[in-house]
Amino acid sequence: MLRLLATVLVLTLAGCAKPLEVGSITPIKPQNGATGIDVYAQHRNAGNTTAPEFAGDQLVEVRSYVYKQDQGDTEVRGANCSLSAAEYSATMTTPARVRVPLYRGQSSTLAVSCEMPGYKKSMITVAPMDITRNSRYANGASAGLLGVVAVAAIDAMSDNSKNDWRYPIAKIVLEPETPKRISTTE
Repeated sequence: MLRLLATVLVLTLAGCAKPLEVGSITPIKPQNGATGIDVYAQHRNAGNTTAPEFAGDQLVEVRSYVYKQDQGDTEVRGANCSLSAAEYSATMTTPARVRVPLYRGQSSTLAVSCEMPGYKKSMITVAPMDITRNSRYANGASAGLLGVVAVAAIDAMSDNSKNDWRYPIAKIVLEPETPKRISTTE
């Protein structure tokens, strides 16, 4: 019984572990010759009306984790990672923050891959989320079914083109490499 309580306590505290500190901010490298954070500025300045409207920037966190027995996913530092989008890329070592441009609903999905000695290379995608709409629906849900119906009607009448969009944390869980089996046949 005491062992069970100790395990529950360790798992509870592990879930509350303070994130590792990030030392610096990683800049992006535009692939289209742009300078600065707004990678579509040159397109808009040249009269391209399909270039997305710049809506600011965000520091996206990239964090790496490994599974540890009795501790669950535990954050580790030192994974070498790359982040890529339609018009830019960046390389960093975890934990990291990368300054990325935001273009509301036209923001690129980010592909993040990380590798570390002793672990398999892992990749995830991180899609931007409409936090204005998510917040609206969350508030409606707190009022029950009637609230959700009312919020859905309001949302349908709203101009959602200026909503605030954000990326979630890029959380990469690294899996250990499987040891190679040695053949005993001669």
